[in-house]
Amino acid sequence: MAETNIVPDSVPVKIDVDSPRFWSKVAVTASDDDCWEWQAATDKRGYGRFSVGTSRNATMLAHRAAFVLSAGFLPEAVCHRCDNPRCCNPDHLFAGTRNDNNKDMTAKGRHWSVVCPEKSVKGEAHGSAKLTEDDVIAIRREYASGHVSQRALAARYGVSQRTVVKIVKRIGWRHVEAHRETA
Repeated sequence: MAETNIVPDSVPVKIDVDSPRFWSKVAVTASDDDCWEWQAATDKRGYGRFSVGTSRNATMLAHRAAFVLSAGFLPEAVCHRCDNPRCCNPDHLFAGTRNDNNKDMTAKGRHWSVVCPEKSVKGEAHGSAKLTEDDVIAIRREYASGHVSQRALAARYGVSQRTVVKIVKRIGWRHVEAHRETA
């Protein structure tokens, strides 16, 4: 049994990863190229869940437990090369950051913003929006004219200069279509 201090799903607990018990729940194949699929409980996204520890009845994602058992440490994020949420093959897992994991999921078309774009609230529909699409078009036009600074636009519209920079560089409010701006 490998005893490790880790943070499963952002909850700090001391857990015991029971190696024989864990691997008994994985369909290990003879080939390292194959996915070794988790055979026990999964969450709604298809990721395996493994019970760890005894005092808090905590669980952690099975692929994270597989990484702990094979690498001896738990990074901020454990990513899948194979893009199979049930896979626990250490050769298919790699350490990363949450940002790395989000980029990897987006590139593979599995990030929630790609899978369910209707849930991605943009622009004035967002509850914290201070601007309208018309404001964004006006900011872009005024800045493009060369007669007003980003700082002045930020003050006029009640937003930060950083917000104005993102608008004029089309980093923010990208969904505001260019054809509306020329109309």
